[in-house]
Amino acid sequence: MIFGRRTKLPRDVASHVTVQVLASAELADGRWAVVSPGALVVADADGVRGRHPWHEIQHGSWDGEARRLTITWVDGARAPLVLATASEDFERFTTALRERVQSSVVHTETAETASGALVRAQVRRDENGELFSQLTVQGRLDGDAEERRLIDALERRVRAAVGLPT
Repeated sequence: MIFGRRTKLPRDVASHVTVQVLASAELADGRWAVVSPGALVVADADGVRGRHPWHEIQHGSWDGEARRLTITWVDGARAPLVLATASEDFERFTTALRERVQSSVVHTETAETASGALVRAQVRRDENGELFSQLTVQGRLDGDAEERRLIDALERRVRAAVGLPT
C-alpha cells in the first residue's frame, strides 16, 4: 500500500463514497475528506457534500499550526475550500492530495505580460484522461491586442508540446 495504514471511513460515511479511497481524513466539523483517483470528495453520514475533480484545483496550502488545509481553485472567482482537520494523520492525506493534483498537470509554461501579470498555460488531464489547456492569471490584464497575442501564443505552445491541436 502506497500510503501505509489508512484512516478508516466510518461505515455511514463510506456507504456514500462509491469511489476508490486512496486516503481520507476526518474534518473538525464531522465531515470526511477523501482522496480518490478522480476527485477530492467531501462526505458525511448524510451523503456527498462536495466532489472536486483534480483539474479544478490550483493548489492546496497546509497551515500546520491551525491544522487547516486551504484549497484554491483554477477559477479564481471561486471561494477557497477550507478543511480543518480533526485527524492526527493529515500528512498522508495532504501527500495523496498533492500527488493527485500534480498528476493532472501534463505540461506548464508561464509568460509575463507588459503590465507585469503572470499568465500560466497548462495542459491538464480531466477525470476521463482527456487532455485540455487551461489558462490562469496572477495580476491584472490590460486586454490589449499585444497581450492577447502573447497569451494566444503561450497557449498554442503548450498545446503543441503535447500534441494537441493548436
